[in-house]
Amino acid sequence: MTLRHLEIFLAVAETGNMRKAAEQLYISQPTVSGAIREMEEEYDVLLFERLNQRLFITPEGRQLTIYARELLSLFHEMEYTLRHSSDHAILRIGATLTVGTCVLPEILRQLEEEKHIPTSVQVENTRTIVQRLAEGALDIGFVEGEVHHPDLVVLPVMADSLTAVCAHAAPPMTLAELCQTYPLLMREKGSGTREMTDRILAEKGISCDIRWECSNTQTLLQAAESGLGVTIISRLLAADALAAGRLFEIPLTDCKLSRTLRLVWHKNKFQGDSFLAFCHLCRQYAAACHQEIVKG
Repeated sequence: MTLRHLEIFLAVAETGNMRKAAEQLYISQPTVSGAIREMEEEYDVLLFERLNQRLFITPEGRQLTIYARELLSLFHEMEYTLRHSSDHAILRIGATLTVGTCVLPEILRQLEEEKHIPTSVQVENTRTIVQRLAEGALDIGFVEGEVHHPDLVVLPVMADSLTAVCAHAAPPMTLAELCQTYPLLMREKGSGTREMTDRILAEKGISCDIRWECSNTQTLLQAAESGLGVTIISRLLAADALAAGRLFEIPLTDCKLSRTLRLVWHKNKFQGDSFLAFCHLCRQYAAACHQEIVKG
């Protein structure tokens, strides 16, 4: 099997159609079908099922897509590094919304202006960042959610906390009282904030009225400012609105919504100078904010 076989396989897996894969790669359809057949015969495995003139990827095929993406990503990274050996390779960073909005800008400024390391950034929820790290589409992630993946290394870096905020001052109350009193404005499923909130609600057996679900934190803050409900959000994200008096914190008497921001990378990831410099700056930033996670 060659890298070209993997490129053809991925094109078929992503388009679900050999003709479309051929058009995408500017090759003939017989070349595509021949490459898939060679792979299946070489490893005595079925990668696609042909049913009613349609292709359906098999479990073995889905597993191969993970390896194929990682191998091709490493190959393209190697090519780029060799062709630009006098320059820093671009560090591909994935960040969740809280990190991307409140933490990453200053770290990236130092990385690019002081260390002269170019970066590209994708801001997504934790679930998406984990998936792209596992596929080799990102070099490192900085996330707020829990990560449980056998191929990823997780390094706790910085403490963070969630807070419940609304448009008017409110007395301290329990989480159950909060949910009985206000509709909730929530992050989407897959985000670290939503995962933590859902877990605590489930542990306490609390049901709630989820009025909004949104991936945009500024939208949630504006909705809360407009009096549409309460949003549970990182204190980092709410800091400006709280300081300006546009939002008010509701103290919760029966739970502490603290969490950890984590660096995450693939266990087989090569840790070059750019990678290590980024990790160092993240730890340095956390220490400067007095939010560093100190390992015992």
